[in-house]
Amino acid sequence: MNQLAIDFTARPRCVVPDQDTQLGTLLRALQRGERLTVAQALSEYGVYALSQRMGDLKRMGWPVLTSTITTNSGKRVAEYRMGAN
Repeated sequence: MNQLAIDFTARPRCVVPDQDTQLGTLLRALQRGERLTVAQALSEYGVYALSQRMGDLKRMGWPVLTSTITTNSGKRVAEYRMGAN
């Protein structure tokens, strides 16, 4: 009898979103090395729901990393960047 072997250590292939979507725009920004906060995404790209879009990219297989930074005004906000593939 044949058995199915599944390699759980293999990284899934990343799904590439359409370029003219919010996901495509954000992905290109992250690939350029940009670090994005909600305020930056809203002012530069018109994206309101950055955390949801970053979650979408993660589910598509992209290595999006999240860290917490402190702004000049003392507020703590999430910052997103691309991790190593």
